[in-house]
Amino acid sequence: MSEVRPTYDDEIDLFEFFKTLWDGKWLISAFVAIALLVGSGSLLLKNAVYESKLIYSVDTIPPFYGANKASTDFQNMFYSVSLFEEWKKNSGDTSLVFDDFSTTEVVDGFVLSKNEDKQLATLASEKKGGSFVLVKSNQLPILDDFFEYAAYINELLKDEYVVRAKEELKIINARFKDLGSADSSIVNTVLSIDRYIVTAEKGAKVLAIQRPTMPKKVSPKVSLILALSVVLGGMVGVFFIFIRNAIAKRKEQLAKA
Repeated sequence: MSEVRPTYDDEIDLFEFFKTLWDGKWLISAFVAIALLVGSGSLLLKNAVYESKLIYSVDTIPPFYGANKASTDFQNMFYSVSLFEEWKKNSGDTSLVFDDFSTTEVVDGFVLSKNEDKQLATLASEKKGGSFVLVKSNQLPILDDFFEYAAYINELLKDEYVVRAKEELKIINARFKDLGSADSSIVNTVLSIDRYIVTAEKGAKVLAIQRPTMPKKVSPKVSLILALSVVLGGMVGVFFIFIRNAIAKRKEQLAKA
């Protein structure tokens, strides 16, 4: 009999547990409703954040440059205030402001790094998605402006690389006046450089830049916030009911004593 009794008590406790929850179902529902109202209110107060990507990849570069060189040059030029102001002056109608996506900000006279959350556009990369310009906006004119700005930098890169390639040819020709007697590797280098110049002058770009992707809402996540509100509201409601019952039982025991 002593071995059966604990199991019987456990069943009674489990029954009382669910009975307590059932008796307090309306109170739990009230806590869930309040949590949903708070969660919904936070969604209304929080500004929605959208993201769009301008994916790019290295297309045509001189043989003496690597892909990393082109990506680094593009990044440096993208965050150049002088180049941006020059493009803005030539482009005419644009609402972009360099400070909106600059990597630095001035605080009390000191230049500090800016948090990426405060930047309208950032350069990023993924293993599967490649390199891209991440624009935090759903306004199509802004997305188009960033595409035009990136295309402008791409054109400058091409012009710069063509000039550098022609300089390399001059240096090689100055050192090896008779290419017929030069080493085969030198001849191959000259041919590679010459092919790059011809290809670039025919219109090939350093980077292949895709048009902006459709803006995607990334924050706030409505379903996640509402689900958390329901869970937290229910947990608080259950906790409140059991605390209230424990206090009531304690008072009964003190009254009987």
